[in-house]
Amino acid sequence: MKRNLIIATLLFCLPAAALFAQQSTKKFTGTITYRITYPNASSNPMIASLPTTLEMQISGNKARTEMMLPFGNNIFIINGDDFTITRLVEMESGKYFVKKTKDDFKMTTTPMINALKETKNIAGQNCKASEINMVNANNTTKSKIYYSEELGGNNIYFNTNVRSIPGIMLEFEYNLMGIPVQLSAISVNPGRVSNKLFEIPSGYTETTEAKLRELRGPMKK
Repeated sequence: MKRNLIIATLLFCLPAAALFAQQSTKKFTGTITYRITYPNASSNPMIASLPTTLEMQISGNKARTEMMLPFGNNIFIINGDDFTITRLVEMESGKYFVKKTKDDFKMTTTPMINALKETKNIAGQNCKASEINMVNANNTTKSKIYYSEELGGNNIYFNTNVRSIPGIMLEFEYNLMGIPVQLSAISVNPGRVSNKLFEIPSGYTETTEAKLRELRGPMKK
């Protein structure tokens, strides 16, 4: 399946890399809104409870996304300066956060990125295409992404298999709770983003992924 291209900024449990993204002198600050679609999954009853849009606030090498999932609200804060990802979760039992560093992300696959001649205009941005080939011991899978070099490289993919892409992705695929998902940007709005969005709010208790799974119960892992 063409689903191994996953953004750890959203799911937090993705295969990661030992190297970091190429730096760009141009860095986007603002908000990107993505439309979320669920190809080949219309018969899954869980789809009705999953989001149809996603906003990503970006400032320098930091990014923040928020997503309401069946077990609670999830916020992901990516810091490409100190190479950390923090996940904030609001559940019926309380508010928690899990913080991971670059040492927590282990390389389990070898990505091969092949530039394509194809281009596409997405949300007013001129995008280039690349094919991502994920190679592991058992098989090779492929996925296509579209990214804008005009937005610069913010190092927000430092722990993913697309860390070397010299831009920001505006169309890509991943798995959300085991369900194939496609994101396509519908708006790109430059503008100021408050630094407070990238801080851990008061009232959150630090925990681990294992503990969160226990709190969700066997049907919501």
